[in-house]
Amino acid sequence: IILLFRMEGNSSTSLLIENENSSRNSQSCWTKFMKFFKNEPDEDEKEVEPVSFFELFRFASRRDIATYLLSSVFCFFIGLVTPAYIFVISQITTIYVDEKSPIGNEEFLWSVWRFASIYALLFLLCLILEFLQSYLLNRTSERIADKCRSAFVDAILTRDSMNFSESTGELSSQLSSHIDRMREGTRDRLGLFVQSLSAFVSCCSLSFVLDWRTALFMVWSGPAYLICSSLIPKLSKTDTKKNLKVSEEANGISEECILNAKTVASCNGQKQMIEKYASVLQSGLPAAVRIAATSGFLGATSELIYFSFTSFGFWYATISYHTGRVASAGEVFAVVYLAIAGANNFSRLGPSLIAMMKARVAAARIYETIDSAKAETIDDASPLLDPTSTDLHVEFRNISFSFPSRSQPALESLSFDLQPGMSIGLVGKSGCGKSTTIKLLTRLLSTDCGQILLDGVELEKYDKKKWRQMIGVVSQEPCLFSGSIRENICLGREFTETEVERACRTAYAHDFIMALDKGYDTLIGSSGVSLSGGQKQRIGIARAIVSNPRLLLLDEATSALDTKSERIVQEALDNASQGRSAIIIAHRLSTIRNVDQVIVMESGRVVDRGECDELRTTPDGIFARMVTEHEMERRKSREVHGEEDSDESIETENVDNPDVEMITEQIEEQSFPSMRGGLLALLARNKCATVIVLLIGVIRGIASPLLVLRYLFVFGTLEDEHYETLLFWTMIGTMGVGFYNFLCQMISQPICQYLAERVLNDVRVSCLRSLLHRPMAYFDRQSTSPSACAVLLSQQPPLMISMIDTKLAIVVDGLFGCVVMLIMTFAMCGPIGLVGFVYLAVYMVILIIFEKFSDRAYNEAVNADKSGELALEIFDNVATIQQIAVEGHFQGKYDEILRRREGPLSRKIRYQALVHATNESIFYLFDFLATSIGVYFVYLGFYGTKLLFLAENLLSCVGYKTFTMSESFKEMVSASSADKLVSSLIDPSMEKEQTSDLKFEVAEGSVNGDSLSFAYPSQPNNKVLKDVSFSVEKDQSLAFVGPSGGGKSTLVNLLEKFYEPHTGKLTLDGTPFTSLTPFQLRSNIALVSQEPVLFRGTISDNIGLGVEGVSEEEVRKACEMANAAEFIQDFPEGYSTLVGEKGRSLSGGQKQRIAIARALVRNPKVIVLDEATSALGTQSEKVVRKALDSSAQGRTSIVIAHRLDTIRHCDEICFVEGGRIVERGSHFDLINRRGKYFEMTEHQRL
Repeated sequence: IILLFRMEGNSSTSLLIENENSSRNSQSCWTKFMKFFKNEPDEDEKEVEPVSFFELFRFASRRDIATYLLSSVFCFFIGLVTPAYIFVISQITTIYVDEKSPIGNEEFLWSVWRFASIYALLFLLCLILEFLQSYLLNRTSERIADKCRSAFVDAILTRDSMNFSESTGELSSQLSSHIDRMREGTRDRLGLFVQSLSAFVSCCSLSFVLDWRTALFMVWSGPAYLICSSLIPKLSKTDTKKNLKVSEEANGISEECILNAKTVASCNGQKQMIEKYASVLQSGLPAAVRIAATSGFLGATSELIYFSFTSFGFWYATISYHTGRVASAGEVFAVVYLAIAGANNFSRLGPSLIAMMKARVAAARIYETIDSAKAETIDDASPLLDPTSTDLHVEFRNISFSFPSRSQPALESLSFDLQPGMSIGLVGKSGCGKSTTIKLLTRLLSTDCGQILLDGVELEKYDKKKWRQMIGVVSQEPCLFSGSIRENICLGREFTETEVERACRTAYAHDFIMALDKGYDTLIGSSGVSLSGGQKQRIGIARAIVSNPRLLLLDEATSALDTKSERIVQEALDNASQGRSAIIIAHRLSTIRNVDQVIVMESGRVVDRGECDELRTTPDGIFARMVTEHEMERRKSREVHGEEDSDESIETENVDNPDVEMITEQIEEQSFPSMRGGLLALLARNKCATVIVLLIGVIRGIASPLLVLRYLFVFGTLEDEHYETLLFWTMIGTMGVGFYNFLCQMISQPICQYLAERVLNDVRVSCLRSLLHRPMAYFDRQSTSPSACAVLLSQQPPLMISMIDTKLAIVVDGLFGCVVMLIMTFAMCGPIGLVGFVYLAVYMVILIIFEKFSDRAYNEAVNADKSGELALEIFDNVATIQQIAVEGHFQGKYDEILRRREGPLSRKIRYQALVHATNESIFYLFDFLATSIGVYFVYLGFYGTKLLFLAENLLSCVGYKTFTMSESFKEMVSASSADKLVSSLIDPSMEKEQTSDLKFEVAEGSVNGDSLSFAYPSQPNNKVLKDVSFSVEKDQSLAFVGPSGGGKSTLVNLLEKFYEPHTGKLTLDGTPFTSLTPFQLRSNIALVSQEPVLFRGTISDNIGLGVEGVSEEEVRKACEMANAAEFIQDFPEGYSTLVGEKGRSLSGGQKQRIAIARALVRNPKVIVLDEATSALGTQSEKVVRKALDSSAQGRTSIVIAHRLDTIRHCDEICFVEGGRIVERGSHFDLINRRGKYFEMTEHQRL
């Protein structure tokens, strides 16, 4: 036995290893079986070493350790209840068999009552001890798990974010699944191990005392049980790992889709993403069924072993009784029950050890992450920068860097010198290495060779956090977090109201913030989703300059601003840069005209450097060519300044205070359709599966009443001296019932699991389908924000599987068996039958009431626990958090959420402990009532002791059945909470997805808007569009320009049917938008957004998103038009190159060009460009703009732009401000008008 445990300990160390060796999938069960006993660990098992048992409690305090010890004492005494219970049964049985004349015999009555009273004592003892140990263990394990969660999040915030191999979804899955395994191993399983060990030792000891011969044989059923239970995880190890991997991959896909629902919807990519999600889920189905088949076969084998050993035990003990080796009839039952109970408790040690082994392996993986982060921290003796000094000398000396996925280096021998107070501008084509330079300087990446020196000291020798606190970084794609505007600017740093306001005024953000109802305290939603790109970037700028940094790093800091705002903000940034060092990355050359030095980069090298005026005048210089190209575009624009006024009229409207397009979390209650009926509706959706599972439960339930009848025959053999024939048939009958039960369980488990997985996958796919087809207003509510929906979809559906898998069959089996046995009891002994019916009714009512309270506490805990959403936000934006050195703020915010949920979680655990204690102890109380009442009726002469004995055993079997099904029943009741949450996600109207057969073919592509007004649901009185009308015909182009926050992005939302206008209407070729489905509309309108979003997969997959049957040639042509083919072909894998999560392996310009190609490959009739070239360099922008101009032939184009040179050739330009079109006309008309448009053009100079 010790050797068996040792083998289990050594060979189960990789149950959670994620890197699956696919070549091992073909191993036969026999091969795995032999390897188990040969103790030959698999190759992948050597990749992780489990921590020691005591290391599981690394985060436990002294109080926690003391609580564990006290709980262990309670569990030890609970284990002693089992032999005490069996002792009482044996004594009462002896009285029943020995007493021949019980009628009117008061001694008989009081003897039974005396022993029956022990049942009541056992009930009280068990109720108290079970409640205390369950509550203490669960509460302590949750407390330790929270500390571990906090340490894991802290490690992620500390680790080098650019070297993450895990996706956001995988990190989130590890945080939940691995720590859940640790908690499981230090919670119930630990208590069960102590309790089972106590019961095993005490039961086996007593059975050997009573009849060592019978006990010696029967005790071997324990190792047989253990072998079966131990083989289950071993034989299904590969499939278990595959299931874990599939779950992580599926969660990653769903989270990626939901967090970027607008992009998926605009590309009509719902079907493609849903099929990808469904395909991943389907790939895990065979593994889940194989696990169930293995578990079912070995579990059924354990049951058959139980029946076999029990039959032999009664056979041999009965013979021993008649031959005098066993003293009394009660001892026959006692020795068998004790031996079986001891063996059963011995077998429970194996799963507990396996659960603890899993916890040790999971802890090893979690601690590996935590310890690796600690290893990256720097020694306190390292030199630190002086935060009060403004002198900062930065030197790049022969820096080279390569991304692992690329053959060409990103930087090669890069050298430059940034003197104190000096500003440098980095320019060049997209992908030339500018952003990589910033990441190296902020230590998000580490150099391959060369040195970065700060005041003559290597950068690696400085503390990362202290260094980053002295830097102000504004990235090309601003990242905001859930919370208020003030929280996003401060992020836990202490700034006064004046300092925050000054930074916002400098960033030209104060005015639009104060226009909001709550000003700086306005909540902006997940990722600032409700703000326009320009508004988000201005908040990002304010966040960077509020701390008065020593070094400013501006990576296209003003790319999302209109020209007027850009000029003002650029002047502010120039002022902020005075007296401090600054590195500016720019595509717009106007943003670097005042820098001290311009560095021109190409393919990771410095190809030109010098002052701006010097480089402009250098003949044949790269920078000079860039300036010339820009000047040519500007000159063309200037040529029209002297033109005479056009006869075409220009409409002008005056506006008052500008409204702001934004959504906060304070959204009015809106009604969104959801699936009604909960569990019944889900089961009704899968009638066939439900009927089969219910039928299986009924078939299995027949075995229990048949099994109890053996007690009648055993009792008869003890009374009759000619017992041999009856004993033989009793054994045969018991074995027959055992074989019947074996077949039922072996066949039912894989069938139930298969049906459950099918239902679960159907539910998960339905959830994702509904979410991806929901209107965007659905995600504007705090309760259904994208992050909340993503967390809910990844965590809740798996909890629902209890409602349809083998647990449902077990509950049906138990209920059917209980009803049949209660009817039999009532027929044999009416009073006991009545007690049984009362018992079952009271038990179910108590269980339901307690579970309802537990469910309420669970909902409170769920509502208070936003840790999953915050962790997802942290993992998704960890690079930004590290860049601005606010790890402490997010760590504190995460810890505060964990603290806030302690109260509801404690109440939930208390109710669950009460349910557990009641379930474990209540049948002792009803045994007391049944025995006390039954024996009184025997005393009165209504029934005989034989019928009373059988009735009591039937009632005991009812108690055992309710006990075995209670855990499944509790899981089903708990699953109902998940069922309600999941049902709220499913929209039945979305079940029939719009497909290509419903396409609306557009003949021309004319778009008209008539008197459009709109206000976001959060601020119905704050209209962001006011009586807007426009019209663009076939082959024409329409541009919307104006300051940030004027309403341009809202127009895009309406054109893409993300929202519906409150008044007015939109038409496509004369057909109202309301008559078209979103799929039909978006099939004809392509959108290129300001902030490109790419999904995990290949470049080809991203370009073909939403287009069925797209060919490689079409993808290549689209990339050539978008000026993306050249850099794609430079990758070793070409179009099969993986872009990484959120396109992490590509530069901003490269991602934007792929997004443009994704729009062009669809060959749309209407194309909407929302700052489509804002992330491109001057040369790339020129080429792409020409490609877009040529691609506009034969289609309608609607352009949102801040760069006026990109829209001056449009047929009509509308200047939008304050939600109104205040100027309208052609470029020439608006220039001659000398109005707001003209004023904006004047700001756009080099």
